[in-house]
Amino acid sequence: MPSNLILILITAVVLLFVGLIWLRQVLLSEMRSANHLLKILKIDMQKQRDTVPYLLESIKALQEPNDTWRHLVENRAFFHSDFSLQKAEEFEKELIAYIVPLDFKELNFLEAKKDILDLSEIIKKDKSALGSAYGKWNARIGSFPFLVAGKIFGFQEVKI
Repeated sequence: MPSNLILILITAVVLLFVGLIWLRQVLLSEMRSANHLLKILKIDMQKQRDTVPYLLESIKALQEPNDTWRHLVENRAFFHSDFSLQKAEEFEKELIAYIVPLDFKELNFLEAKKDILDLSEIIKKDKSALGSAYGKWNARIGSFPFLVAGKIFGFQEVKI
């Protein structure tokens, strides 16, 4: 009888261990998915940042640079040296507010403006997808049994 009890305990421990490893794998899969979406967002933001000098130079060729233009150039330089998603969003809003009312018919400007606005829409979709992934992660990590696995393996909720 004691040997059967030992076998039952060993089986229970093994099943708990396998279940815990499975929970960890599910959480890691969710984390990889969110990290992939973050990587896509950063790539799209980099494309937008790379288009900005072309846009600003085309504006400079069409009109005398004003204070807003100079401010954008300074912010862009700072933005490149100290990148963060929040600063990128602030710069993007400022840039779009500046270029939307401009109505130049020059091809370089029109192409750059279109690229910036298109990338802005793509970035909005990327941010939405990332927010959904983070929301799914936070819901998963906060619910049983993933909560237990998250505590054991040190996973934490993500600030959106």
